[in-house]
Amino acid sequence: MTAKPLSTHRAPAIANFRPAQAGRFVLAVTLGFALCRTAEAGVDRWTPYGPGEGSLQSLVASTRGDLYVTSFFALGEIWQRPAGSALWRWRGAGLGLPEEPGVTALAVHPKNPNALWAVATGEHGTVSQSVFRSTDAGASWRKLYTGDIDFQIGRLTVAPTARSVVLFAETRPGSPKRLFRSADLGVSWTVVAGVLGPVAAPPDEPGTVYAVADSGLSLVKSVDGGQSFRALGGLAFEAGDEVRALHATYGRPALVLASLRAGGLYRSNNGGAAWRRVGFRGVGPGVLASEPGDPRKIYAANVVGLYASDRAAQSGSFRTVSNLLFGLLAGQEPTALAAAPGGPYFVAGNDLYRFTSPDGFAPADKTGIEAFGVAELRISPVDPSFIALRRYTGCIRDSCDFRTLLSTDGGATYSRIGVQLSARSFVDAADLAFDPTDPHRRLVALFAGFVLLHEPDDIGLGRQVYTGPIRTVEIAAEDVLLVGGLDGIHRSDDGGSTWTQTLDTVVPPSPEHPAGGTRQVVNLEADPYSPEKLIADVLEFTSRFPPDFGTPAIYRSTDAGATWTKLPAVYGDVEFIPETAAGVYLLFATGAGTELRRSDDFGTTSTLIHTFPLSDGVSDVATDPSGSGDLYAATRLGVRRSRDGGATWEPTAGGFNPFGPYRRRIESVQVAPDGRLIAAPIDGGLFENRLSN
Repeated sequence: MTAKPLSTHRAPAIANFRPAQAGRFVLAVTLGFALCRTAEAGVDRWTPYGPGEGSLQSLVASTRGDLYVTSFFALGEIWQRPAGSALWRWRGAGLGLPEEPGVTALAVHPKNPNALWAVATGEHGTVSQSVFRSTDAGASWRKLYTGDIDFQIGRLTVAPTARSVVLFAETRPGSPKRLFRSADLGVSWTVVAGVLGPVAAPPDEPGTVYAVADSGLSLVKSVDGGQSFRALGGLAFEAGDEVRALHATYGRPALVLASLRAGGLYRSNNGGAAWRRVGFRGVGPGVLASEPGDPRKIYAANVVGLYASDRAAQSGSFRTVSNLLFGLLAGQEPTALAAAPGGPYFVAGNDLYRFTSPDGFAPADKTGIEAFGVAELRISPVDPSFIALRRYTGCIRDSCDFRTLLSTDGGATYSRIGVQLSARSFVDAADLAFDPTDPHRRLVALFAGFVLLHEPDDIGLGRQVYTGPIRTVEIAAEDVLLVGGLDGIHRSDDGGSTWTQTLDTVVPPSPEHPAGGTRQVVNLEADPYSPEKLIADVLEFTSRFPPDFGTPAIYRSTDAGATWTKLPAVYGDVEFIPETAAGVYLLFATGAGTELRRSDDFGTTSTLIHTFPLSDGVSDVATDPSGSGDLYAATRLGVRRSRDGGATWEPTAGGFNPFGPYRRRIESVQVAPDGRLIAAPIDGGLFENRLSN
């Protein structure tokens, strides 16, 4: 018996992975990484519930030690971890309009840790970008400027002057390469003629700026805050080479570092008059950083490894902190690097890591960041401290990074579930089901089609019980195991020793489709109150070729999956009603809105209870497992509650506005066995609320 899935997003298949290979690795299963969150739901208020996660894009640090990242799921947001804190907090208030922002660049003042600038896009769905400024460490933002279609910024640099600062903005990849300058804190911008990024500005040398000539073959320098530039000698590039990174340290005179794609790393300690190669023959570092309090400590990273120098980047002084050719980061070059207390930190493969000694690096805790999507949530009905969460971040077209996480302590910590095939390959579990009587017993489906049964006394992940093209698993009444996928539904009542197909892949001919078709099982769900009853979400195809993406259908079973019957209509959600023999609530989309219907014969017939208008955007309903009769709906304006079986509705206590107005749009809602109300916004995250009444 499992709690219902929150949604049915499709996970991509992993190519070139053979089931025969999988068997050799099952005994070497790892449980991945521990992920933490803050505990205890608020009463009549919404608090984060899932593990801190997110697809991170950029990273900056203030001299105070605050860390800032931009995190992306359906939208780009800013998160801050204050110095001395382990919890990340959202920093998007006032950043853009109520529409979804998309942060593409972020910078912090090198002397004033409370002053930040950001570039965000997404106003009313347009591609125009705006510049915002914060004077309170990101607690609030004020819009200063909105550019035209050519103002597409990927990086910001703050350059101190004698009295203020100037800002430089570099266009992001895919846009015409240009460099913009603002001398009024971001209110207006002009193109810097003949100069391109990257840009470096020594914090302790007001007005000094280093950049690249638009020919790409030499460096240029300004001493008047970027009003004029002159060419620097002593560092000649070969044709086809390019500057990967520029960095200037604190202190006078500043140490300036220039990294070339093919020429290695160069160092100048006299204002760029002379340069010396200090290492990295071949591919130079893609990112550079230095300690604000000790500019002799330099950090560098490329696709090969992470390096540190304690002697101001002198030749031969870089030591290898960690080799990135092996392990989980193989082939993933760090894209951002920042020196901060407890670090330095870097972003690679959309995750945050920090340098450690002597281990090299370790994943950094992202507790508080709610920038991930929820594909499915399952809570054991016999012990709600056992939680399975399937989440994803940063989907691009049909490809998403799906990960299955398991918590055995009520969501305080999570472990990633899957198989470590090699140093470079981790295969995540595609689904997980809890036994209706023992949460320690569970069924796990891994990509490439092998299914593992984890018994309470198992050491490791369990034993393999099935191999096939599987997408979903379930445990029904009386220890019945079920698997579903590309070859229909199979059932075992002997612990996985033998299997019988109970729903095949053939769709019989019909008047609409005389040739018939095929079916694929997307999801299996048992009734939490009577696990012999099940629902199967199915896609039916009449062609093997696009644009046939499948027609949704729902099948039901009243005998623990031994036989299946197709429901007469396609419903957006089927919700089991507690303490009834065959009661279900059904959501049905119409041209006028969304109908809530009740059926007491498991979907054969139904009665209209309520019609939600289109403006409500209702996508899901959930019943209270206590049997109180309360009903909850996921809507465009938050979670609503009905105390009379769905006839009338009211907002839930606490509203729903945890991270900007756009997060009010709820995709899925669920009531945990211990009474907590759980909601997943369309734009990412997972939240809980413990209602007082």
